[in-house]
Amino acid sequence: MHEVYKKAVRLAAKYGITNLSNYLLYNTDNDTPEELYKRLELNVELCEELGISIYSFPMKYHPIDDPNFFDNRDFIGKSWNRKYIRAIQAVLNSTHGKIGRGKNFFHAAFGENVEQFKEILIMPETFIIERYKYDIKAHKKYLKNGGKSKLKIEDTDEFNHLAGEWRKKYNKLTPIQREQALEIIHGNVFSEEIFSNMNKKVLEVLQYYLIKREEK
Repeated sequence: MHEVYKKAVRLAAKYGITNLSNYLLYNTDNDTPEELYKRLELNVELCEELGISIYSFPMKYHPIDDPNFFDNRDFIGKSWNRKYIRAIQAVLNSTHGKIGRGKNFFHAAFGENVEQFKEILIMPETFIIERYKYDIKAHKKYLKNGGKSKLKIEDTDEFNHLAGEWRKKYNKLTPIQREQALEIIHGNVFSEEIFSNMNKKVLEVLQYYLIKREEK
């Protein structure tokens, strides 16, 4: 439907409707995380192309007509898992639930491409919510592109290496080790008990998921 959608937005802009908003369902059996990223990216690109404002509100799908899910919120789409769902919520926590115009803002929140977005989905939750505290490279780039942060570079010195450490160790896992790690990560339940008898290299990666956010 993207061509139909683009035509409708351009028509609205042509006749002076320059403030738009829409909900983007995700977590259905028919969509993927990559498709959510592309839909968000499309809105950002249309804002830039047409000089308009489109606010995107990602909304988790739940099959309210299915008796199996009347009393719980446990539905997970075929291409989704609990970690992906929680990661989207963590990103939205940082963006106050919406995504507006501006590529820098979008890239800072969701990554500069699909591959970066997929990395964010499996990143430890604390690193997602407090990205600039734990990832100095992301912090510096955000500031360079005109972003504003309450943190000063020196304020992150104690923590800024951790996201890089996690990324480096994860990328060094063998395919079998990565599969073992992802089985735990996708389930989004992290504890020392679950990590018992885990391969040493896998355990080194999973330890980062035990890092908690500081209480405000």
